[in-house]
Amino acid sequence: MARTNDLSDLWLVIEVMEVTNAFHGKSFSITGHLGRKRSEIVTIIERAGGRFNKSMDFGTSYLITNHDWNSGSTVHDGTSRKLLKAQRNGTKVISEEEFCQMLIGAGETVAGTA
Repeated sequence: MARTNDLSDLWLVIEVMEVTNAFHGKSFSITGHLGRKRSEIVTIIERAGGRFNKSMDFGTSYLITNHDWNSGSTVHDGTSRKLLKAQRNGTKVISEEEFCQMLIGAGETVAGTA
């Protein structure tokens, strides 16, 4: 289930972009409720040449999460098994906004990510 957030403008930009191979060689998993339905985000990842992992596998490049679960939040450990597994595996945890910025930047990470 998508939740309302302040990233609507970024999602609108992404909807009209012709992005190909921005995520070639990168894999993503998702935890938490984002501003778009999970199925829509999976389609965006795959359209951009990336791979979606339903589970948090070793070797997953990024875990996309909502603001409430980002590092430094007040959510207690154990709330998201995917988040804990990502931390154990050394997977980069990125926010929904960082994901959008990566896509807009054709796969380049923004300051503070990867």
